[in-house]
Amino acid sequence: MEKSQVIVTGATGSIGLAAVKSLLSKDLPVIMACRNIKKASIQRDALIKEFPHSEINILELDLNSLQSIKTFVDNIKNQRFKVNKLLNNAGVICRDFTINDDGFETTVAVNYIGPLYLSKLMIPLMEDDFSIVNTVSVTRGVSSLDEHFFDLDKKRFSQLGTYGKAKYALFLSSLTLSENITNGRVNLTDPGIVDSNMISMHRWFDPIADVLFRPFCKTPKQGAIPAVNALMMPDHESTRISTNDIDSKNVMLFSGNKHKVILRKHYDNPMRQWLWEETGKRFKVENRQL
Repeated sequence: MEKSQVIVTGATGSIGLAAVKSLLSKDLPVIMACRNIKKASIQRDALIKEFPHSEINILELDLNSLQSIKTFVDNIKNQRFKVNKLLNNAGVICRDFTINDDGFETTVAVNYIGPLYLSKLMIPLMEDDFSIVNTVSVTRGVSSLDEHFFDLDKKRFSQLGTYGKAKYALFLSSLTLSENITNGRVNLTDPGIVDSNMISMHRWFDPIADVLFRPFCKTPKQGAIPAVNALMMPDHESTRISTNDIDSKNVMLFSGNKHKVILRKHYDNPMRQWLWEETGKRFKVENRQL
């Protein structure tokens, strides 16, 4: 019987690669969704040596391009891959303000628009009881959203501030996405602060931070633990529940080896509905309705 595939975006990165290894160790076939195909091919060769009986596929995916996302999903469909798990792991912390070809600021595109668009396109192709896991960040805790979130305003951009807003946007829209599906589940993973290239700020203080800060960061393997736990969450733990008068899919936030229910205040955030509707409007403009 053909096994269902697990898609991991950003699979060549530190956490993504660690997640792939963990999944392969569980004898699960993996689709490495990567922007850098050459790098992915080299890593796959090494993975096959480590896991000789594994099934590893590579498909190109650039989350900074809506067309690339659509092409990726078309390839999944055309190659008739059976998929029941999607780990939206890829992310980026941009130093500078840039606008992509679709008219979105790059940090927002890769960390929010891309994962949400990919999820929406993949849902019709995934098997019943599918699992989508979206990666958020500790920065969401000091982030808030307003109606200027999508504004292409260089003065409002900041390297960590915009990243935090994008991750909080993904956090909120994941709750709404979960409410809009009936044959699958959505969970969240927070890897914590991980020793990877992603935390390099490309500024003068990086060498100092490498000495004083990096030794206390989690390893990529540790950062991948909550993501894999979220993907493998037993079915009976994801049933509909009523929590503080919220009758919705039980979205869980995984961190370390633990997980917890999302607090009501996030469901009640007035920006949650605005964000969902505004995101949909912007896709309609591009003839890519969410």
